[in-house]
Formats: sequence, structure tokens, C-alpha cells
Amino acid sequence: MNQHHIEVTVSVDNFKSNISHIRDRVQPAQLCVVMKANAYGHGLQQLAPTAVVAGAEYIGICTNPEATVIRELGLDVKLLRLRMGLPEELQESIDSLNIEEQVGTIEVAKYLSEAGVKRGKKIPVHINIDTGMGRSGFFFNQTEELKQVCGLPGINIVGVMTHFASSDGKDLGFTHYQIEQFEKARQVLKNYVSHNVLTHTHNSAATVRISNESNQLVRVGAACYGVRTSQDFENPPELKPVMSVKTRVAQVRKVPKGKTIGYGSLFTTQRDSLIASLPVGFGEGYPRSLFNKGIVLIKGHRCPVVGRVSLNITTVDITDIPEPVEWGDEVVLVGTQGKEEITFEELADKFASVHTEINLMAGFMNQVSYV
Repeated sequence: MNQHHIEVTVSVDNFKSNISHIRDRVQPAQLCVVMKANAYGHGLQQLAPTAVVAGAEYIGICTNPEATVIRELGLDVKLLRLRMGLPEELQESIDSLNIEEQVGTIEVAKYLSEAGVKRGKKIPVHINIDTGMGRSGFFFNQTEELKQVCGLPGINIVGVMTHFASSDGKDLGFTHYQIEQFEKARQVLKNYVSHNVLTHTHNSAATVRISNESNQLVRVGAACYGVRTSQDFENPPELKPVMSVKTRVAQVRKVPKGKTIGYGSLFTTQRDSLIASLPVGFGEGYPRSLFNKGIVLIKGHRCPVVGRVSLNITTVDITDIPEPVEWGDEVVLVGTQGKEEITFEELADKFASVHTEINLMAGFMNQVSYV
């Protein structure tokens, strides 16, 4: 049965076009399209074939169920796990999923090597270098540990990688510092790994903003979906948003001056007002923290969210819309209407988050239409 109160739409054409643009931008480097967390809420099963058709040599995942989706689709693409694996995950991957794993500790490297020796086939791994992200990986000066990893018999080192902590910020100074640290690690490793090992540092923001001359692979997530993780830089105009979210007006009420609205009475009308109730709330993925902060589009006008966002109801002030607003009228939560646009980035900035949080909630909590 179809939902009538919310419409989440994913443009497969925009997704394909975005990847094709990035593919052309980074050649001859290979492209890893990051599709973890159900393709950031956009639908892994629905979009993975498009990613491969558009030119992805790798798909980035985090979990074994995500890898299983790709394998069951029968796609000719390599899989890269974008975090450290747990023992049970690694064993399952070795047995049936053929995921290229990250190695950031001697313990994990030895575990994979022993498994590779037992099965008589080396396991492909990427050495993770911590250049400043601070979450995982070897430091570049752990020379003996890195040499030890390179000498293990049951693994095949196919990549050396790092992850940038602030390549989407105004100041790229720390990113350039990370690049310098990564180059030091490459110098340590150059005599112990194959000359054709894939080096990769660039995420979406770095791919858009910084030359990629020294890398053989880029890992791009946000840009493939037409969004960015910060408003401190601009994506090229060729990158189009992939997801839009719409609802409809459930009720319009005349509310006198001085009345409070919503749980906690967090908004008081300062004038006689027209208030529209929308049949969505944080139960549909519209963030609760957008109370008195959010913006929606109705009849091409920007209308503020007023009062607390409830589980399934959000209220907005439509007093300043010159034309009548009626029961059932379209409301854009994210997307375009007339000459106005609301982006995931704009909403995320209003509650100090990132687009991914809203993408995920909208995609996970609702039916999604693919066009």
C-alpha cells in the first residue's frame, strides 16, 4: 500500500550523471562509490547497478549485509570495507563475500594472514595510515609494524590509504599536513609493497577541491548524491541533488496572537497567524531538533517551522503567503518549488549536523520512489 502523506524521491538519472562527472574528473584514477548505510539512505540495492554502469570500479561498504546485497546482484565490482572488521565479519567475508579489508593493526593483519594461509589464497587488504583523523590505522612512523605487515604471507596488499579529517573546511592547512604525513608513510612502504599498489586519500570534498595527481583511487560518497558535508565550499554545478522529500498540508488553522503551539509551548504567536499542520515529524525522519528553525516550501514561499516537531506532525507559519493555502497542497521539505530551494545542507546547518543524518532518516523510515 502506498504512502500518501510523504513522498521521498530518488533520481537515478542524477545519481548516474553525478558519478559519470566524477569518473571523468578523476581519470585515470579508479573510482570507489561509497554506498555504506544503504547508500546514505538512498537505496543500495536500487542504486548499486547504476553506480557500476556509470563507471565505479569499487563500491565502499561497511557491513557484511551490504556486501551480500552487492554479491546477490551479481555485479562485477570490487568491495572495500570502510572501517575495521570484527573477527566474525572477517571470517564471513573470507568465506563468501570477497571484501577487500582495511588493516590498521598488527592483530587484524595477522588474523587475515593466518586465514589466507589456511585457505591457500591471499586476502586483499588496504593498509590504513592514520595521518590525523584519529580513529584507526597505523601512524606513519610505526616503521617496524608496517614492515611486519608487508611480510605476512597470507595477505596481498592492494592498497595504502588514509582519510582526511577536515577537507570540507574553510582552511585546508590540516589536509595538506595529512597529505605530507601520508607521503612519509609511502616512503616507508615503497620498498615493501608492489609498485602498482593503489594509494587513496581523497574523499568527496578533497576530490572536488584538491588535485588528485598522486592517487590511483578516490573514495567518493556525498558528491555522488549531489550533496556536500559543509557549506564552506561549493560542489561543481554538474553535481545535482539525488533525493527530494515532499509532504502535503493536513490542516490550516487561524491562530490568534498570544497562543502557544506544540509540546513544551516553545512558540507563541506574535500576531494573528495562519498555521499549517503537516502530517510528518521525526517519525518520518524530519529532525526533531528543527523546532523553530526548519524551513519548508509552500506555493514557492519559504515558511518557518514553529513549535516542537512531533512524532508525526510539524507545524509551519504560512501567514505571509499571499495566495490561499488549502488542505492537500504540496509541501517541499527538501528540494525545489518554483524559484526556491531547500537543501539537505541548509537544514543540517540549522541543527549543527550533516546532510547524511537527514538522508538516512528519510530513506530508512519511508517508502522511496526511484525515477
